[in-house]
Amino acid sequence: MFETLIAGLLDIWALASAGTDLRQLRVPNSLLLLVFVPAFLIQFLNGIGLLGMSPVDALIGLSIGLALGLPGYAIGQFGAGDVKYLVVLGLLCGPRGILAILLVMALVLGLMAVIVAVHARIRRRKPGRMPAAIALSSGFLLFLFLSGKFDHGL
Repeated sequence: MFETLIAGLLDIWALASAGTDLRQLRVPNSLLLLVFVPAFLIQFLNGIGLLGMSPVDALIGLSIGLALGLPGYAIGQFGAGDVKYLVVLGLLCGPRGILAILLVMALVLGLMAVIVAVHARIRRRKPGRMPAAIALSSGFLLFLFLSGKFDHGL
């Protein structure tokens, strides 16, 4: 029951992150800290994370999220909130999880780029920024579903 509750709350958090990024083109620190702080504390006080990651896997995942997010921020393709979102997801999902999330993110962002480009061309406007948290949330939700740890009662 506890696992289902955690999974449900993380689903809501991921959807809220995506929705906020869609509306405001930013992911607020408050939304990220809402999960990061308790996840970090549980991870290192309990010795196992919310999604079953060891502290070492959590730190490696966090580091991968940071290392792969910072170059995107440096060239202006990611916002700071997107990088911080990657860090939180890395902490939750570990190295394999964050790499899987990044793969799904790349596919979803590619699809979004095509849609935005076609829409901009039809409207004869320059394409705008894309909310990366939608793609990250898609990867995270797929990770939760496919991980087999949380079936949400299905």
